[in-house]
Amino acid sequence: MKRRDLMRLAPAALVAGAAPPAGAVGVEETPVMKLFREWQPLHQFVCTSASAGMPDEEWNPLHDRVWDIADRIFATPAQTAQDVIAKVICHTVWGEHGLPDEGQNPSLWAEARALIGGAA
Repeated sequence: MKRRDLMRLAPAALVAGAAPPAGAVGVEETPVMKLFREWQPLHQFVCTSASAGMPDEEWNPLHDRVWDIADRIFATPAQTAQDVIAKVICHTVWGEHGLPDEGQNPSLWAEARALIGGAA
């Protein structure tokens, strides 16, 4: 797997309108979204048939990198509702797994409550 192969996947992984236009003046992504944009194409490659047939010694480090980025996403404080949604997507692997409850991931729910001004 070469870097250019991963880069080729990146444009297909972006959802139209989800990312600010490259070079947009005055638009800065949050730290969570920067990490999410790194996680998304790598996850798409590693966890689909695109990586089928890769030798374990090439695939395993990529898989580990996906989860390293995911851990960094979870540890980075959410600044926007979009950040919380990115964390949900990452945590549930695009809805393939259930959401963690308050006891499993209290920081996710605290961030969500803080962003909507709600109390527990």
